[in-house]
Amino acid sequence: FLGHIPEGYAVYYPRPEMVPDVLQVEDTWWHRLMKKHDLVLLKNNSYSGSTVCTHVRETQPDSSAFVVRAKEYFSAASNQEPQPDYMFVFGTTNDNWLDREIGQVQFENWQKEDLDQVLPAYCFVLAHLKKENPGTQLVCIVNTNLKPQIAEGIVQAAAHYGAIAVRLQDIDKSHGHPTKLGMKQICEQVEKVVFNT
Repeated sequence: FLGHIPEGYAVYYPRPEMVPDVLQVEDTWWHRLMKKHDLVLLKNNSYSGSTVCTHVRETQPDSSAFVVRAKEYFSAASNQEPQPDYMFVFGTTNDNWLDREIGQVQFENWQKEDLDQVLPAYCFVLAHLKKENPGTQLVCIVNTNLKPQIAEGIVQAAAHYGAIAVRLQDIDKSHGHPTKLGMKQICEQVEKVVFNT
């Protein structure tokens, strides 16, 4: 959301011509979750249109990939206090839309070519986040309408790294992005799994 991510990152919301009712940050799923559970946001590292793997969108820099941002930001963040209680990883939607090579879950020995594939890259991101933030509970949000191999791979990777997997269902969207209702549904589905409410 504009003004709530690092400067220079691509922004999607607000975009009323595409999603007419997500117009303020309070409409987003993560802001709703913060408010309902008295959470403090330490960082929103969202980059609109970004892939998890290094095969990025043609119009975006290599630095937009999750694997790059995880290494660059979260390594630095791990040396700062406080450590986050929760870290939400909501990715692979763009990899899925752009038909990037999926690959297989891979838990070690990543080579450069592995990170060009969705599932090895996703595992790499989780491994790095867990290593740099050992006291943090990772939460992997699995979007709707992903290829089954990607969705299942995320769940498998989450289980391996001790993360909580939240498989979204029936999210209201406009042009592939959550509407205000969809944001509310994401918040409710995440809190049901993560906070048992």
